[in-house]
Amino acid sequence: MIKTIAVGLTLLMTLAACTTPVERTSTGDIPAARVYIKSMTEQAAGLSQITFTRAAGLLNNDMLELAINDVVLAQIAGGEHLSIWLKPGSYDFSIKRVSSLGSNAGPTTDKLTVQVAQGGRYQVQVSTELRGLTLQLAK
Repeated sequence: MIKTIAVGLTLLMTLAACTTPVERTSTGDIPAARVYIKSMTEQAAGLSQITFTRAAGLLNNDMLELAINDVVLAQIAGGEHLSIWLKPGSYDFSIKRVSSLGSNAGPTTDKLTVQVAQGGRYQVQVSTELRGLTLQLAK
């Protein structure tokens, strides 16, 4: 029994050592190193604001890739948020797990289409639930 516990703890510590610590900011913004299309984070006249927010919590520990029209925009961790600025039009946002170590809890991607109007402000909630990943437009 003690050997089993010791082996389990050793395995757990080995796996923990393999994970890279997540860089965080004091404001909860996604660090610049994980934002791949930095030009979209710059506010300009005629653009609409879209803010992505991911709650912190046990189910939100895995890193997710946030994409716009199938192009990776950023990686988002639990408790982080990102604001981007877009011209009016239709945009497809999607999320997927960066890596999932044996996690098969529901779908590993989700998509949301947003019709962006000029001067609009949109809040998109990113979450991980037992049934999988979700993107929801906040009302």
